[in-house]
Amino acid sequence: MEEHQEVEQHHLQQVLEFYPFEINEVKLLSSRSGRTTWEVDTNEGKKILKQASMKPERMLFIAGAHQHLYNNGLAITPIHETKSGGICIGAGSLGYVLYDKVEGSEVIYYNKEQMLKAMEFAGNFYQASIGYLPAEESKTRGRLGKWHKLFRWKLQELEGNKTIAESYPTDAFSLLFLQHVDEMIQRAKEALAALDEQVYQEASKEVSSLRGFCQQDFTLARFTEVDGSLFMKELHSITYDLPTRDLRIILNKMMKKFSVWDDQLVFDLLRAYHKTNPLSENYYKILNVDLLFPHLFCAIGHKYFLAQKRSWSDEKYIWALQNIIALEQSKGDFLKRYPFIYRDIISGHGEGN
Repeated sequence: MEEHQEVEQHHLQQVLEFYPFEINEVKLLSSRSGRTTWEVDTNEGKKILKQASMKPERMLFIAGAHQHLYNNGLAITPIHETKSGGICIGAGSLGYVLYDKVEGSEVIYYNKEQMLKAMEFAGNFYQASIGYLPAEESKTRGRLGKWHKLFRWKLQELEGNKTIAESYPTDAFSLLFLQHVDEMIQRAKEALAALDEQVYQEASKEVSSLRGFCQQDFTLARFTEVDGSLFMKELHSITYDLPTRDLRIILNKMMKKFSVWDDQLVFDLLRAYHKTNPLSENYYKILNVDLLFPHLFCAIGHKYFLAQKRSWSDEKYIWALQNIIALEQSKGDFLKRYPFIYRDIISGHGEGN
């Protein structure tokens, strides 16, 4: 163990020597899900060194996007270049990036003011992302025009998990899953069919020409609040996709905390986003479709039947499923009441007024 730590320390030292800073101290912050971060105390303040298990070409794609956002004025921490001008370092199957550590207040889901600021930031994020042309060596990632494939794969897995659940007649999770899976399969089929409408193809072509990108996982954990404004601490990952994808992900995350789809809060959040990145009606039609698809229900089934969360007890799995069922059902009711979200956002009508 000691020998392994010495090798790691030597490797870290080699990586940090590429940067034009005097290193005083290095402290491990976290190591999980293929990502490790260290706090690096330098002669020019504290920095964060992130190591990710990904090809350097992918890290270059993300680091270039980080720099693009910063150069376009987004409130995101500065990324540091190496002595030779590189924005990241590759070492076999690992990539490294170094950026400033930003001190601020925690941003939480139960603080409505911060949630509204996060939505405004999400709009600014997409605006700042437009026009990103990565370096030629980058390995890019995009989901434009691929939603049919993604929805179809998730639907097939959902139907497969139904079959698995039927084979466990005494399993409490499976029994609860089976009570609602047919409704979720029907919603998934409706959402998949709706992607055949022309608005999805048109929006995909428009966004492709804009060269704007989304995050893979839009979450408040990546923010800190400094002097009343939100600041992005890091850029985890990106993909070329419709801006509504980030909207669906962050709305699902926020509402899941409350175990219910809160109409008034949702309208307030969407109006906050619309201030900084006003979208046309077609994009909100696509958002309706993406919200209709039961992503969260699919995800909890995926986790359970593949035993991805080995540390979770059966009780925790059941609690998570109950929470998601309540959320998905209230979201379904919301979509029936407001089939034209865009008109209610623009007019100021609806529960959010």
